Amino acid sequence: MNVIRGLVQGVRGWLNKPVGSSETDPQSFLGKLYGMPNPDPILRQIGRAELVYASIMADAHVMGELRSIRGSFRSHEYRIVAGEEGDGKSAAARDLCEQWMRSAPPNKLSDWLEVMWQMSASIFTGYRAHEVVWGMADGKFLPVEVIDRPNRRFLFNPESDPLLISRGNLMGAPVEPYQFVISRNMPTYDNPYGVALFSSCYYPWLYKTGGWRYLVKYCERHGLPWPVARYPQGASDEDINKLDQALAEMIESAYLVTQDGNGVELLSPKGGGSDLPQERLIVLANREMSKAITSQAMVGEAMEVGSRAAAETAKERQDEVHDSDRDIAAAGMSHIFKWITLFNFGDDVAPPKLEFYKRQVAGKARAETYKMVADMGARPSKSAMLEELDIPVAEDDDDALLPSRKGAAPNLGAELPEDVDFSALPGFEFAKAAGITEDEAVQLAADAADQTIEDKMIAPIYRMLVEYEQDGKTLKQFRDALAGLVGEMDDDGLREVLERALAYSYLAGVATRAA
Repeated sequence: MNVIRGLVQGVRGWLNKPVGSSETDPQSFLGKLYGMPNPDPILRQIGRAELVYASIMADAHVMGELRSIRGSFRSHEYRIVAGEEGDGKSAAARDLCEQWMRSAPPNKLSDWLEVMWQMSASIFTGYRAHEVVWGMADGKFLPVEVIDRPNRRFLFNPESDPLLISRGNLMGAPVEPYQFVISRNMPTYDNPYGVALFSSCYYPWLYKTGGWRYLVKYCERHGLPWPVARYPQGASDEDINKLDQALAEMIESAYLVTQDGNGVELLSPKGGGSDLPQERLIVLANREMSKAITSQAMVGEAMEVGSRAAAETAKERQDEVHDSDRDIAAAGMSHIFKWITLFNFGDDVAPPKLEFYKRQVAGKARAETYKMVADMGARPSKSAMLEELDIPVAEDDDDALLPSRKGAAPNLGAELPEDVDFSALPGFEFAKAAGITEDEAVQLAADAADQTIEDKMIAPIYRMLVEYEQDGKTLKQFRDALAGLVGEMDDDGLREVLERALAYSYLAGVATRAA
């Protein structure tokens, strides 16, 4: 029993207690009260990350990629969903967070999408910090401002907790968890500062920046043709100096006056390739920075024309990366919702969450799907189709777009005209006598009329088509004889009958071969 009791007490001693924390790390002898140095190689080597990252962002190619990513981010909408569906308190917490975001902007400079973009932009510098300023509104504890703060104001201790650098504490002081939202990209306990994508852009940006200098120097030296003057043998030094002076003035005056016997020609340098080595260096640097920022380089740089499959793969890959970036912003806002719920409803209520979505407008393929389903007799919803296609319903007949030719597809769901004599349709009276509804009777009568057309017109045309084909007659002879069979018909009606006849012939042939 003593052995068991001792074992139980030993288990209780290590329950809920990590053993590999910073307190036991021999390399973290300063403890968690001091900030860890940023392990980013750029910060460690040059110590001027803020200035370097700002310079990288100012690069024209990088700015183009950032604008593309930001445009993709702001093209999405967001919504707040309850933490637990069906729970009244969770729904009330969601309503409070929605009302809070609608009541006022987060600060004087930004809207909510901009704040969320700043959180998502932590991928470029590793982390971003937003201060949450709390206040009272209608008896509720709510943030009155959400303000982004520069990264240089923060350090992180070995437990990944933020330390605020201030005039009174240059080593950083701990802050309350609900005072700052820290958004980080791929953080670890070894690197609570996150991974900065701009750090991966540093050397390509550095080589590209240095390459510009030599490219400009090359263009200055070799961009204009070289004037070469030849003086006759035995010329005096005075004549040579005069010719030299004339060439120097030629750069400004664009002409040269010299004595007879002297020759002047313009020589242009010719390289072995079509591209300059400096230009290839700049293109390579741009490509590498695009890979770091967007995970691909096919869109950012005009390279060799690739296959459509490769382009679609690059687009899909880029969209997945953008979705993961938006998750950082959604997590940051969800942290604020968690605190609002805790302060106003208690810790037993599931806090709401923010999620991004994008409205997808259906295209031609989806419209064709609706038409195919309607042709099969499934009776799809016209209102649902118009909503999915983002097409508003016409206010009246004058505003409606109608088919421009005969034989166009009927307006599904439209009411039949009142002056139609349904009793004249084949099978109508018989269908009503069978005890079905009038709508069903109209449908059966219409089916019967189609069958009558097929029996009285399509089948005879098919038989005549087979007969003319066996006799070796021409299509013109068939059409001339067809007019006598079907009577006077307009071109659209004749074309429809021909199409149905040919389809009937094809299906009959398939059935015969299958039999």
